[in-house]
Amino acid sequence: MFVSLYIRLICFLFSISMDEKSGDSKNMSPHNNHDPSENSNQNVDEADLQEMAAVNDSLDELSTVLDFFEQRTDNIIEQLKELLHSNREIRQELALENAANAVENLDLEKPEN
Repeated sequence: MFVSLYIRLICFLFSISMDEKSGDSKNMSPHNNHDPSENSNQNVDEADLQEMAAVNDSLDELSTVLDFFEQRTDNIIEQLKELLHSNREIRQELALENAANAVENLDLEKPEN
């Protein structure tokens, strides 16, 4: 389960990277906007800062989603443990009832002397 989540996370990050390269990015700012009227160093620095902010926002969103899935997984595991415990108790009760019925049947089948 964690492996598939990890693979989906990698695919998501890869798709973001591909979107940026193709220019189809929805939330990312354009890279390397060259405005001849501005200083190129300032332009690169602003673009880098915008890109880092966008990446940080994406990572925060991913972290939130991963926390949600981790909590959900923990809840499912806890429910499964409770179900397993309940199942064991029921099986023990059934085994005791079957043993009691078997003893009772043996007592009824014994011929009286």
